[in-house]
Amino acid sequence: MFWGKKVAGGALAAVLMATGTSLVTAAPAEAAAAKYACKAEVHLDLGRPKATSSCKKSGSGKKVSKHRVKLVCDVVRGRGTPHSVPWTLYGPWKKPGQKSTVRCGFSSFTRSWSVQTKA
Repeated sequence: MFWGKKVAGGALAAVLMATGTSLVTAAPAEAAAAKYACKAEVHLDLGRPKATSSCKKSGSGKKVSKHRVKLVCDVVRGRGTPHSVPWTLYGPWKKPGQKSTVRCGFSSFTRSWSVQTKA
């Protein structure tokens, strides 16, 4: 009788382990199949340039695990003879479906913006 419990317990453990293994191998396959189209947008927020990047699922996009926005601003320095200095800012890395946001300081103008991605 005691050996029957061991056999039943061993069989149950084997079934659970096989189920867990199939779930572990299935999850990366689904995540790898997802493709995203990412875009960056810029607008003024209280007079300051603000850039936002986002990624949405798309059949023609590329594989993305994280994304962030890159914003290059021209910062005006000097009051007598003003000159502009390019300043590059990066937003935090975010997962697809979340937004990455960054802002330039005051006395800044937008030079360029783009999205950076990690596969």
